[in-house]
Amino acid sequence: MNQNDLKPASDFAKAYGVKSIVYGAAGSGKTPISNTCPRPLMLACEPGMLSMRGSTIPTFQAFTEKLIDDFFLWFFSSAEVKNYDTLIVDSISQMPDIYLQEAKKTIKHGLQQYGYMAERTMTHLRRLYFTQHKHTYLIAKEELANVNGVFVRRPYFPGQQLNADVPYLYDAILHLGKVPIPGVGETLAFRCKGDMSIIARERTGKAAEFEPPHFGDLVKKVMS
Repeated sequence: MNQNDLKPASDFAKAYGVKSIVYGAAGSGKTPISNTCPRPLMLACEPGMLSMRGSTIPTFQAFTEKLIDDFFLWFFSSAEVKNYDTLIVDSISQMPDIYLQEAKKTIKHGLQQYGYMAERTMTHLRRLYFTQHKHTYLIAKEELANVNGVFVRRPYFPGQQLNADVPYLYDAILHLGKVPIPGVGETLAFRCKGDMSIIARERTGKAAEFEPPHFGDLVKKVMS
């Protein structure tokens, strides 16, 4: 290499897009808010899409290991993917469970089953994290976990390894829920900054503690 290969760090930051995990309680609106994503594409790993009955987002349903793998093979290799800016996965809590159920068919040892699940899931999520020019809106279920005696709201993943690996890989962990906003009252918002009782963050520091539940507007704000 030589000096001409060096670029401003901001060029690389913007090239990878906004990689986010969105989680919240059932019925909080995580899936329908995906309609606000820039040029979205959805991988649906679970049924129950009634909240999207008016949506036109191009969607691929994958309830088996093979279909999930087929989707990501296409996503990472096809030129057609240039037509989309945001990948939505509904949900990344369910996707590893599909791998786990498949592992139980052929692997007898429980730890090996969970290891297989984590390896297959992280293969896709790591590669997705390093994909340029793509945002992610990865929908996760919410759990109330006891962490060293403190109950914490966090994205839910089956097993222990994914709970350690996934959240720390992604730039934005957004909790969706109703919060009291001074002068506004209780309203639905993305929580972008966490505390001891709830996991949330946005690494650029450009997002406020609470942001309106519009992912496209949030992308514009943190990418500016």
